[in-house]
Amino acid sequence: MGYQNRQPPEGINYEPQGWQRDFILLVLGFAAGLALLTWLVILVLGWSARWIPFSWEQSLSDSLNEQFEPTERTEYLQTLTDELARAGGLNPKLNVVVHHQEQETVNAFATLGGHIIVLDGLLDEVDSEQGLAFVLAHEIAHIHYRHPLQNAARQTGLGLISALIFGRGDLNWLAGSGGQLAMLDYSRKMEREADAWALEALHNHYGHVAGADSLFRWLAEQQQAGALPEWLSTHPDTEARLERLEQLSNARGYRTDGTLTAIPNVSP
Repeated sequence: MGYQNRQPPEGINYEPQGWQRDFILLVLGFAAGLALLTWLVILVLGWSARWIPFSWEQSLSDSLNEQFEPTERTEYLQTLTDELARAGGLNPKLNVVVHHQEQETVNAFATLGGHIIVLDGLLDEVDSEQGLAFVLAHEIAHIHYRHPLQNAARQTGLGLISALIFGRGDLNWLAGSGGQLAMLDYSRKMEREADAWALEALHNHYGHVAGADSLFRWLAEQQQAGALPEWLSTHPDTEARLERLEQLSNARGYRTDGTLTAIPNVSP
């Protein structure tokens, strides 16, 4: 009797669910792996950025010095910023340079290399030097905690992931103009850290924290009127920040009453 190959059972290589389920599982697994990789990159780069020498950070933003001409208003802002930096205990090696820009937007922001840009709209809306000082101290705090560099490192990491996976990534912002370097979104945790540092600097400088909340009260009015500036969309809720400032002041025993100083009328 000769040998005969057995016929395989019918349907042995047949998957009744079809290929769609396996494809969906593959896509979900890829997405989960990508999300984990992204989270790890953000975590590691954000943590390690604080150890990068400040001189390296300054080299990334040298172009900013060429974009702004010093004015009397700049000199006043720089003097006040230097005083607040000392009051808050900023490391002297973290040199802060203030620039003034004639824009109606109510804003001020810190960027790489210790630069702070103050827009005219902010100077027009704050009703005291203390209100302005709190905003400046808040931006100094971002520099103190190296927040701009942490965000820049995260953005670079995400660009590298995009380049490796999709064959494209936008890293041009690193070599771009100061305006491209400037607007870095800060997390809510970073904003809370900056608010707390700024409140202490204000108290140390003036002996009270009266006026610290003036800009936030203006923003709350704008929010109620439905006219909140677009740049605030990623910031913590204004009412929550006001409440937190009050809680911090009470917990630290800061005076919330005191003489408010008018902002000097200096020409742009």
